[in-house]
Amino acid sequence: MIQITYTLYLVISIVIVLYVGNYCFQNGKIYIRSYFPHKQELANGINNILLVAYYCLNIGLAVWSLASINKIMSIEEVVVELCSRVSFILIIIGILHFSNLYMVSVLHKKLKQKSHDYGYKNKLEKY
Repeated sequence: MIQITYTLYLVISIVIVLYVGNYCFQNGKIYIRSYFPHKQELANGINNILLVAYYCLNIGLAVWSLASINKIMSIEEVVVELCSRVSFILIIIGILHFSNLYMVSVLHKKLKQKSHDYGYKNKLEKY
């Protein structure tokens, strides 16, 4: 029974991680490009890095959590274990999503401030 649980858990988790990652990657292009309208290469690079880090972290977490799966003797225990494990992965995905949004927002503010400061200094040097 435990091999069935391992297999089902990994398949479900990886499918969810890949689906959510691809969805966020596709829709995140628009969001990140709006933050960096004149730096499309930077926006694409950030989006790609976020996707790779997301995949590595979540798939790694799913595989790592296999070590703590309880002994399973019945189909009911398989369902309970799968539900608790998949819900854990979904919570982690949500936390990562909001932390990524926050970090991109902070990065945008810093770059915008740096750009503003640089432009102001250049104007002062002209006079």
